[in-house]
Amino acid sequence: MINENDFVLIDFVGRIKSSGKIFDLTKKEVAEKEGINNKELNFSPVLVIPASNYVLKAVASSLLGKEIGDKYTLEVKSEDAFGKFDPKLVKTIGLSIFRQNGVNPSVGDVVMLDNTLATVLSVSGGRVMVSFNNPLAGKDLVYEIDIVKKLEDTKEKCAAIFEHYVGKQPDSTDIGDNAVKMSYKEEIKPYTKDAISSDIKKYIGGDLKVEISSS
Repeated sequence: MINENDFVLIDFVGRIKSSGKIFDLTKKEVAEKEGINNKELNFSPVLVIPASNYVLKAVASSLLGKEIGDKYTLEVKSEDAFGKFDPKLVKTIGLSIFRQNGVNPSVGDVVMLDNTLATVLSVSGGRVMVSFNNPLAGKDLVYEIDIVKKLEDTKEKCAAIFEHYVGKQPDSTDIGDNAVKMSYKEEIKPYTKDAISSDIKKYIGGDLKVEISSS
């Protein structure tokens, strides 16, 4: 049975309940079937520690008491997902502002405005209506979840935390003498290193010394 501090790998397909549209997934075969061609998607199981905030709390909590190999569907209300839609976060901006920055906005585009992501809702009469809400705000979601594996090995756990923050596995992971040494081909930002180190200490061992270097 899965407990709150277990390291669990899951595959999932996330859909908007009202339309059935997929907004995120880890299953390549489903992406191919649905005609989804997004090079940024990582088609591999994701790490969930129920006690952490790695995924939506509703998704993490749903794993508790389940078994490896379980497959189930989970409905998540908007207030437990990305929050309710706030009309106060909808603004109208002159089209000229976009044109000055070489952007020709169309409905559905996600653009950067004032260092914040916004979704284009409409373009009409030289005006662009945008929403600074999360694109999934106000939407009920449906997750199809497959519980793939529980990690038991310390080395695997450390590498999984690294992948959660970096997006890829470290090139090497060595465990010994209360120390974890990991290397990666690219330089890792200091705040990312701090987050990895903090979570390794929190979820694996508080006395572990963590060292992350570029190879």
